[in-house]
Amino acid sequence: MDPLQFPEERVAAMVAKILAYFRQERNQYLRATQPLAPVWKSALQEYFSKSLLDSVKTITLDGARIPPPPFYSEAIALSSGTFPDFVHLASVTYVDVIVFNDAILPRTLFHGLVHAQQMASLGLETYVDFYLRGFLKTLSRVNIPLEAQAFQLEARFSMTPPEVFSVEEEINRWTREQRF
Repeated sequence: MDPLQFPEERVAAMVAKILAYFRQERNQYLRATQPLAPVWKSALQEYFSKSLLDSVKTITLDGARIPPPPFYSEAIALSSGTFPDFVHLASVTYVDVIVFNDAILPRTLFHGLVHAQQMASLGLETYVDFYLRGFLKTLSRVNIPLEAQAFQLEARFSMTPPEVFSVEEEINRWTREQRF
């Protein structure tokens, strides 16, 4: 589907709805979060800035599940059923709060941190706008450029031996190249 098929007013309203959702979820989970554990900070310091690692908080739901967003049925309809069910995702990043359905694992934490850095680098509103337009264009979560970058960087991180790189620099490069 071409995002141009959606009038700008509708896209702007959808962005506003998603922004409100992100802020609400962040604030709801924030009360029960923990700072990123020192062992994780140490393991990831070559990839992320100290300021990002110090600002991110995590929560593990341990049996509870992340509920679907209020716009879930609309996203399912637009994507012909391919929009992911949040109860099956490993984690969701709400600005600087990463919510894990189950245990925190290195790859899922890295992926969540990439999204936190994307939001920090681009600004939340631009991130949501890029994410929504990517979804409307591809109708596939994994093909949204922001997700594609997170999956690519996660794969590079998981290589043996791991490749060391700056996530922030990679995001800035994609921004300069207009890949989002």
